[in-house]
Amino acid sequence: MTHRTINRTLAAVLFIAAEILYLATMAPTFSFWDCGEFIATAYTLGIPHPPGSPLFLLLGRLFTMIPLFTDIGARVNLISTLASAASVSLTYLIIVRLIMLYRKSDPAGWSMAEKVSAYGSAVIGALALAFSDSFWFNAVEAEVYAASSLFTALIVWIILRWYDEEPRPGNERWLLLVMYMIGLSIGVHLLSLLAVFPVALLYYFKKHKVTVKSFALLCLASSGLFFLIYIGIIKGLPIIFQLTSWPGFFLFLALLIYGTWYSHKHRMPLLNTLLVSLFLIIIGYTSYALIFVRAQAGPPINENNPSTPTVFFSYLNRDQYGDMPLWPRRWSPEPVHQYFYEQYSSDLDYFLTYQMQKMYFRYFGWQFIGREHDMEGAGVDWSVLWGIPFLVGLVGAVTHFRRQWKMGLVVTALFVFTGAALVIYLNQTEPQPRERDYSYVGSFFAFALWIGIGVESIWQMASDRLKGKGRNTQLILASLTVTAAFLLINGRMLQANYRVHDRSGNYVPWDWAWNMLQSCEKDAILFTNGDNDTFPLWYLQEVEGIRTDVRVVNLSLANTGWYLDQLKNSRPRGAKPVALSLSDGEIADITYVPIDSVDAVLPSFPARQQLVRDISQRGVSLPAEPQDTMTWLLKPGLTYDGQGYLRPQDIAVYEILMNNFSTRPIYFALTVDTESMIGIENYLRLDGLAYRVVPVKSADPMSFVDPVLLYRNLVGVYRYRNLNNPKVFLEETARRLCGNYTPLFVRLALELAADPAGEITIHEANGSMRTLRRGALALEVLDKSSQLLPLAQYPLNPELAGSVIALYVRLGEKQKASSYIKYLEKLRSQSSLESDPRLFYVLARAYRDFGREDEANRIIARLATELRQPGLMEKFKTMKQ
Repeated sequence: MTHRTINRTLAAVLFIAAEILYLATMAPTFSFWDCGEFIATAYTLGIPHPPGSPLFLLLGRLFTMIPLFTDIGARVNLISTLASAASVSLTYLIIVRLIMLYRKSDPAGWSMAEKVSAYGSAVIGALALAFSDSFWFNAVEAEVYAASSLFTALIVWIILRWYDEEPRPGNERWLLLVMYMIGLSIGVHLLSLLAVFPVALLYYFKKHKVTVKSFALLCLASSGLFFLIYIGIIKGLPIIFQLTSWPGFFLFLALLIYGTWYSHKHRMPLLNTLLVSLFLIIIGYTSYALIFVRAQAGPPINENNPSTPTVFFSYLNRDQYGDMPLWPRRWSPEPVHQYFYEQYSSDLDYFLTYQMQKMYFRYFGWQFIGREHDMEGAGVDWSVLWGIPFLVGLVGAVTHFRRQWKMGLVVTALFVFTGAALVIYLNQTEPQPRERDYSYVGSFFAFALWIGIGVESIWQMASDRLKGKGRNTQLILASLTVTAAFLLINGRMLQANYRVHDRSGNYVPWDWAWNMLQSCEKDAILFTNGDNDTFPLWYLQEVEGIRTDVRVVNLSLANTGWYLDQLKNSRPRGAKPVALSLSDGEIADITYVPIDSVDAVLPSFPARQQLVRDISQRGVSLPAEPQDTMTWLLKPGLTYDGQGYLRPQDIAVYEILMNNFSTRPIYFALTVDTESMIGIENYLRLDGLAYRVVPVKSADPMSFVDPVLLYRNLVGVYRYRNLNNPKVFLEETARRLCGNYTPLFVRLALELAADPAGEITIHEANGSMRTLRRGALALEVLDKSSQLLPLAQYPLNPELAGSVIALYVRLGEKQKASSYIKYLEKLRSQSSLESDPRLFYVLARAYRDFGREDEANRIIARLATELRQPGLMEKFKTMKQ
């Protein structure tokens, strides 16, 4: 077979194999973080967070109409699987082309050994990327990074095609295609723009002689090209639009078209190529018209509302995130950031230790050395992949420079500018809300090229020593080299990473959103905190049409005037607007307000009447008398230099309570921290994944539970698909959020066990009613929790495990507590009395509850000695009594 046939066949096989892998491990619905937002805005053509990714939204909208899956989220996830599979295929083609370039020979003349080594090595390099940790993570969810990686790979492959064809006639079409791809990629993510530097370097090597002067000019020219695109087009065109509106924008296009025509007529090829390139970039960039046009329509999700030239410019410029200076590295004035900054001796120490080591080199190690575990903060573990992919890639980098230093420098430019240089530009603060490894996949893609080259180079070095051994020997050596590398690199990476990237069967985000929305009564207002308790809810409301009556109020967005304006003046999907006494002008100018703690007063007579009616129907008691007027200490949400301030979000919470409480139920999501509750914690009732504001003041914050209502939600309404299925892997975010369920079951059991002999009537999921002893129901609840959320899969904190043990013992089911005793003993074996005395104290109490007095006393005696508290034993015995 010819080289073209073999090459294309292998590329197609790699695409199919990668696509099958990614489909098998793809999330069956949306995932956490930005995925729910992207799918919801793609489905409705809404406006996501800046800078918008309009091309991805258009593509997502197209895929939502393709009936390959019943779940809309899965349809959009398909984009990432296809883009990633295509990137794997292109990686193979790029490696083969790089090998051809440094071999400087026609593949048609290669021996069989040379073919096996070249094609096999390219396959190994491509699969190393396919199986790498961060690339695989991006490949199975609806995010922009898979599509961005595809654009990066496309740009590199296209510029290599140009390099191969130049100076033949028509070679410029490849350069123009590169520019168009760059323009299109802007509508997905700006990361692909960094490929400009290796493109410029390759152009330089092909067209110019390498001298100090010419290389300096290259650095200036490539930087100029980057800033021309980034400053002149991406940021410049919105400025023109802002200052002159449509007439100025069309005048600019007219001048560009005229310049293109003039340079073509007068045979000015360089100028013509430059102007056509700019024109193609702008054509690709025009996908952003979607953002401006759709904002005019006021879709339900319309972040920043960029419907005017001024706001549109601010949206594209990402003004809401503020400026990140290149220096100093420790730049943020936020108190939490200042706390972490103090852990470093200097800006240089912070840059090297945190930003480079922890936020880049650690991620790089995950891909090609091994990831310690799948939890946040995982280190690099050489025992996972044995470091073989890294060492082979290092061999590839060194030999690439030796055999063809120019191309080695091109790959290095791609590796550095999408890696270390990006770290410098981002200047990230500590801490980050999540791991950021997905941002550096372009750098990992570059290293995968070297892995392929490294395998081929290892064969070449071994082959050079066996030159006189004949072609069959060379072929056997090539086959052995490729097979060994395939097993030790690709095989091991697949084995190590498959389970942690298999999201099939993971419905946690969908069920989490369902459970939270179903916690709310009709027409409720629900305060949420961040991405993972907001975007999943948006997905269910906008895509599935579930509980559109609930107004979700994200407290982070509530710091902005545009968001509060939408809450007040819009009716998304027919939902009621949120009443606010602030005028539109006051909302637009909302800001921090200095304040000391003051008493807040909220009339609550209608809510009191409704609560009394509901409680009488359910037959449960209240912890205190319902109040006609609720009073509490209104606390500043922020203190700076000794002065307290109400943040805009605090003002929003106060305004919403004051203007809506008498007519609508109001809830706080379980994930909202108490600092965002403006001091109303004692007036909250735990209904499940949300606390409802009620006119009953509890003695302890957030301690009020209606057992009938909580049981109905936890047992009759909530969904827990595959949570107890050990074959389904849940990533850390899903596991962490699912960890909220067991405490809810235990809290319900504690409430029921407070009066074990009493009776309670509950409503079953089928509508029937059942009356039984509260103690029996408490046992049923604990058993249900153990069944749905096995202890082996969802570890508990020691105090909660101790509570379960005490409950089982008190309710006469001591044997069922055995597994929890063993769990605490396992924790003890992994800890020490010095590092975690609280764990040992909890275990001692569990032993005592279980009747193992001697073991309990021995632990307390050790604690008393270690903590130097001689009275601890007496206190322990007194507590028993």
